[in-house]
Amino acid sequence: MIELPNPLSHAYLIAGGSGEERAGLADRMTAAYLCRGERPPCGRCGPCRKAAAHTHPDVWRTSPAPDKREITVDQIRALRADAYIRPNEGARKVYIIDPADAMNPAAQNALLKVLEEGPAYVAFLLLAARPGLLLDTVRSRCEPLALPPGEAAPDPALLERASALAELLMDGDELSVARALVELELDKPKPDQLSALLLEAENQASRRLAQNPRRGAQVLRALKTCRENAVFRPNAGLTLGWLLAQLF
Repeated sequence: MIELPNPLSHAYLIAGGSGEERAGLADRMTAAYLCRGERPPCGRCGPCRKAAAHTHPDVWRTSPAPDKREITVDQIRALRADAYIRPNEGARKVYIIDPADAMNPAAQNALLKVLEEGPAYVAFLLLAARPGLLLDTVRSRCEPLALPPGEAAPDPALLERASALAELLMDGDELSVARALVELELDKPKPDQLSALLLEAENQASRRLAQNPRRGAQVLRALKTCRENAVFRPNAGLTLGWLLAQLF
């Protein structure tokens, strides 16, 4: 279970994991914002129980309408207007947008001002499977929280490629590593595919740590940071270029 930040910021972008995992983390964070116990979220106080039951009056949930694929600008304008009304019961109001990557550009732009300059009592949780679809201006106003990729049956091709990449990162020279990363970039992997590959390469490199502890520690740190970047940045070239720069 991911440890909640303390203190909590006013806005988070929750990515990675499955939709259920993102929603579960958002529920815990919502309870933490509203909790009246000593160690939020206590899970026992009235606000915590209401948050868990999705009945707290100071929690606003925004999703596409049943017959729509997008979150519209009118929905965000309604949210924005509500944000300037003080909380009903607690000290905070929490706005959950799920999936945030369903907001169309007009909706995202309508959110910007309240996301940056909203009242001190408001908090925003943006949940996204594809955070790269969000405007840079929206992402920059949120603290990122990246869940690990969801569990899935191992892909033999991914395992083989990750093993080869880990071996090359541990033992290869700069030119051979650069060529391999260029080949990977040319495959145009999606952010979740790249993140899964880097995670498995990280696992494979950890198994080789005893062979060269110093180099192994450097590779593991670089892979972990790149994997987190791959969740939030859709540009594989930037992510892989950063990996190369960290190792040579």
